[in-house]
Amino acid sequence: MDIWSNNVIARDIYEFVGLVNKYNVCNLFNVNTLIGVADSLPDVAHCEIEGIEIEFYNYKPISKTVPKIKYFKINLINSILSNPDADIKTQDPINKCTFDLIVTGFCYHDTEKEYINCWHLDKHIREEGDGDAKYSHPLYHFQYGGKNMNELTDTGDTLLMGAPRIPHPPMDIFLAIHFILNNYFNKNDSDYACLQDLFADTDYQDILETAKNRMWYPYFKGLSNSENNDLNLENLFPLAVST
Repeated sequence: MDIWSNNVIARDIYEFVGLVNKYNVCNLFNVNTLIGVADSLPDVAHCEIEGIEIEFYNYKPISKTVPKIKYFKINLINSILSNPDADIKTQDPINKCTFDLIVTGFCYHDTEKEYINCWHLDKHIREEGDGDAKYSHPLYHFQYGGKNMNELTDTGDTLLMGAPRIPHPPMDIFLAIHFILNNYFNKNDSDYACLQDLFADTDYQDILETAKNRMWYPYFKGLSNSENNDLNLENLFPLAVST
């Protein structure tokens, strides 16, 4: 089984949707979008997924949020493109990875005003002729803000910066959704207890394990492997080797 094959990914998407519906987690996000993605994936032995957008809604407060927010809309945009010709012993199997997270909060006293919080995770593609990076720039990194906050005009006392870029392994659609469900929904809340049932399901765990094999195991192996041209400590965590 080639875990990078679109056919394997489509199969896991169909099963993932079934599990989300089984435990009524479908009430939290528009899971049917994934069916359209799976139906349209080209029949290739590598991964070609462009611009999946999933919208989540959380009608409960999230602790330590300023200002106090009545409800949240969370938009995830995810793309993964693998390299079918990569030698995974010496090369990164991922050509492109983007994860955009746009969180929109609506206040109790003014539900017309939108408060925006954005995160961006991607792969830094160095072009031929690029000089040394001006700032620490891990190959895969989380970054607050980005293009989705560029047009904000009312920032209050908030200072928006591109730094720091925080090292983080790449995420496909399964890991990205799992990330959002774990970070923006309180699974101990009775209204979201369905998440505990989903996370405990062995079929769900198997789907995540396959995703981790694709996206995370090469990354973490690279942290201790100097023989890989792409996935090595210098590229993944520059501060670990710089002075």
